[in-house]
Amino acid sequence: MRIIITATSEQPSFFPYNYQYAVHSAIYSLMNESSAEYSEFLHDNGYIKDGINKKFKFFTFSKLKFFPKKRDRKGFYNVKKIQFVFTSSMDESLKHLILGIFSNQKIKLILNGQKCVFTIVNVDIQPEPIFSNREKFICLSPIAVTTIKIDENGKRKQHFLNYMIPEERDRFVDNLKKNLIRKYETINNIKYQNLNDHFNFNFDIYYITKRKGNISKLMEFKNRIKIKAMEAPFSIEADSELIKLGYECGWGEKNSAGFGCVEQI
Repeated sequence: MRIIITATSEQPSFFPYNYQYAVHSAIYSLMNESSAEYSEFLHDNGYIKDGINKKFKFFTFSKLKFFPKKRDRKGFYNVKKIQFVFTSSMDESLKHLILGIFSNQKIKLILNGQKCVFTIVNVDIQPEPIFSNREKFICLSPIAVTTIKIDENGKRKQHFLNYMIPEERDRFVDNLKKNLIRKYETINNIKYQNLNDHFNFNFDIYYITKRKGNISKLMEFKNRIKIKAMEAPFSIEADSELIKLGYECGWGEKNSAGFGCVEQI
């Protein structure tokens, strides 16, 4: 399920380009208004399945829409209204977020060390789409996919895969599929059976051409973690259950940091 949250402020605010951590923290804060126990569990632990060395939060959110949309080289300024999508495959997360909103009706964002408070004026619950095994999406936030590389000192290091580098493209798609399967197995607590099903993922070549191949985004999280991700419309042919899961809780990795949120075309 997904909701669209709209919030306003009488006091104009400035948003730096890397604002994802502020939204991430505000979401947990709103859940905390409903259940401190659940908010702490989701933040510190998340959902884990035996045999899968991965924690999932099973939610993501879109980039913010700003009103008015005025920007300079540092960020967006004179912002009086924001809007974003929150989506999750876990009813518990949606429940506590919505209850937290009704309890407080404020979204508190720490931006450049300053607290900005917006009043939530609308929560719009979106209808559930029906998915086939062939779909097209646009990105509401970039998609991040990683692998592990060994550096010159023999240490394991996280590497963000770039779809536009030919020798990394197959790994990008393969790891995207593996990530969805891990999510499926963790949520359903069963082994995924359709491993040999067709999985064909492609970013839109016309969009890539229009952008002259520049679909990568380099973003900072917590002012220190650099995340490289891809942002472009894409088509997918795969098990509709995996497609649905990607829509509900995010494609790729770093979802709870605001990556991998999409909208069906």
